Amino acid sequence: MRFIQGLLSGVIPAIVLAMLAGAAAAQSTEKEEALLRRIEALDQKIEELERRLGNAPPSPREEALKQRVDDIDQQVRIVGRKQEIEQEAAAARAKDGPQAVAGRDGFGVRTADNQFAFRLRGYLQADARVYDDEAQTAAPDTFTLRRVRPIFEGTLFGKYGFRFMPDFGQGSTQIFDAYGDANFNPAFRVRVGKFKPGVGLERLQSATALSLVERALPTNLVPTRDIGVQVSGDLLENRLTYELGVFNGVVDGGQATGGSGDRDSNSGKDAAVRLFAHPFRASETPWLQGLGVGVAGTWGEQQGTATNAVLPAFVTPGQQTFFSYSAGAFADGERTRFAPQFYWYWQTWGLLGEYYLNNQRVRRGTSVRDVDVTAWQLTLNWVLTGEDASFGGVRPRQPFDPAAGGWGAFELVGRAQQLEVDDAAFAGTAATRLADPSTAARKATGFGLGLNWYLNRAVKVQAAFERTRFDGGAANGGDRRDENVFFTRYQVSF
Repeated sequence: MRFIQGLLSGVIPAIVLAMLAGAAAAQSTEKEEALLRRIEALDQKIEELERRLGNAPPSPREEALKQRVDDIDQQVRIVGRKQEIEQEAAAARAKDGPQAVAGRDGFGVRTADNQFAFRLRGYLQADARVYDDEAQTAAPDTFTLRRVRPIFEGTLFGKYGFRFMPDFGQGSTQIFDAYGDANFNPAFRVRVGKFKPGVGLERLQSATALSLVERALPTNLVPTRDIGVQVSGDLLENRLTYELGVFNGVVDGGQATGGSGDRDSNSGKDAAVRLFAHPFRASETPWLQGLGVGVAGTWGEQQGTATNAVLPAFVTPGQQTFFSYSAGAFADGERTRFAPQFYWYWQTWGLLGEYYLNNQRVRRGTSVRDVDVTAWQLTLNWVLTGEDASFGGVRPRQPFDPAAGGWGAFELVGRAQQLEVDDAAFAGTAATRLADPSTAARKATGFGLGLNWYLNRAVKVQAAFERTRFDGGAANGGDRRDENVFFTRYQVSF
């Protein structure tokens, strides 16, 4: 009996105190659970000792010891629950709190569930242009910052996004993208603001993914950016994409601008529609999977004045104007654009083609005519180093690192193109014709060759040669001299 009482009064309190000290030092849930199991085992031992002592009532010392064990048990459970609460709060903070991100897709912050995010991206294109000395152009050989564009993007509440992209290139500051998105589901999205209308295929391609340094002649006939609202979505398991929009209606090759901000210069508006399909995306025939075909168009009423013509001018790949309307001519009614288009990518090969037909009613004095302008292009890509060709550019398997045996990716590009203005633009006398044949060319036909070197996903070096021949555009019915331009570009994008 004394042995047992000694055990209760001496050994067991020491064990309990030791376990209490161990619990205070424990930092993990696993240790706390082990401690609880030991306390339960201790309770069982006490109960066993009580049974051995018989039914005799416990002494005050034994009652005090048992109460102390119960108090310790309760304290341990309280400490364990507090730690569980802190762990749950820490998990909630980690879920909702900001996380810094940095990588090939840009820099920014976001919540762990991606419901809120902000990202900084951008790109820089530093070009050199060297013109043929015999070309009829006042443009000098030059280095130029073709595009300097920081991009600010974000997501709000998971479904809503925004994008803001100014451009500081070529000595001017312009806003190219400024819009908000509502992504309700993949089949129905809404975009409001300033952005690329869904018309030109090459225009919709990012400037960082262009096959040659400059876009082809047909891109003269589609809007660069416009302000409006558009609904779009992907249907039939991403085999069909649709875009429907209403826009201010900028001139061919232009974007919305204004003296004090982006605005329309007349009340006419354009409706735009585009359908683009990948009919064989799920095909078991690999070389058909990368085929995309589509058609786009716009229709609207555009009204200019003799001092605000709302009419385009067309430029060469060397960015020199080869066609413009005569002073006093202006848009005077309906304008339509029709644009069938396709691309095809398979392994190392790519092919992109477009055809545009634009019709615009134009007035000059008492002369009113509908002027048709047509243009087409075919661009062929071949990735020499074996990577896949794609609409979004080439991703090298190995970045440029000679010490590790990596040289990046190389791509060879060829292009044929043409733009032709209807003879109706040149009919009539000097006082009534819409364009002067001695300064405005009827047709431009060109070809280009280029070599692209992708050092990695962020850095690209391009070299290209473009030759353009003209029908008309010189005095006495002659032809404007050919334009020969050699380009280089150093591009950094992130």
